Amino acid sequence: MSLLAKYAFLHRYLEFLQSCGVPDPGQYTQPMGDAYREPHRAYHNTAHITFMLDKLAEDVRTGNVELSDWEQRCIMFAVWWHDFVYNPQAKDNELQSMTAWENFVDQVSQTSSVLEPYKIPVSSLIHCTISHIVLASSLGGPLSPALVSYFLDLDLAILAASRDTYTAYANNIRSEYSNYSIADYRNGRMAVLKSFLGRDKIFLTSSLEGAREKMENMESLARQNVSWEIGELESGRLPQS
Repeated sequence: MSLLAKYAFLHRYLEFLQSCGVPDPGQYTQPMGDAYREPHRAYHNTAHITFMLDKLAEDVRTGNVELSDWEQRCIMFAVWWHDFVYNPQAKDNELQSMTAWENFVDQVSQTSSVLEPYKIPVSSLIHCTISHIVLASSLGGPLSPALVSYFLDLDLAILAASRDTYTAYANNIRSEYSNYSIADYRNGRMAVLKSFLGRDKIFLTSSLEGAREKMENMESLARQNVSWEIGELESGRLPQS
């Protein structure tokens, strides 16, 4: 990661915390940068977070999604924190990330309560990434099914990227699981990919207000990419071959 990219990532988080009224936000930026620059992260790194934030910003700018300020901040906090803890060998990354987020809010709350309205909703959004479905237990209060669905779709938006971008993503996932044999990796990866194809819709937000055609196009692209990767794996190849 270049020095410029590192600075941009940290500065973006700093500006976001400032916009939320967090006192002395500079003290919180380095831990965020350190987490997403861990050497074992090939995909779940700063690029993944930046991709999600950029898509959110574009969707808001173009009117593909209408969010209140509170909703947008909830999603942004969930984006920043949902992969804060990531170890490919662990089974509880999401729960650990939730704990890290709540500890962060508690730390800020020692001097200001500005993040308290986000604490439980953001934890619920992070929790939904365990199953990538909208859980009834995550709803209620200010969180709507549409908001949860949109956040989960952001996390999977890479599936609808260009083939070159998707191939790089698939390669990076393999890198994160490089301790597994190729045979074991293929079996596990194909099971995940086939579970996506087995859904009625990969993207839970089947239509955004005024953007039905765009979501249908994303669905089509994602299914093409996932099917292509499955074909590569079934043929005994990895996607870069």
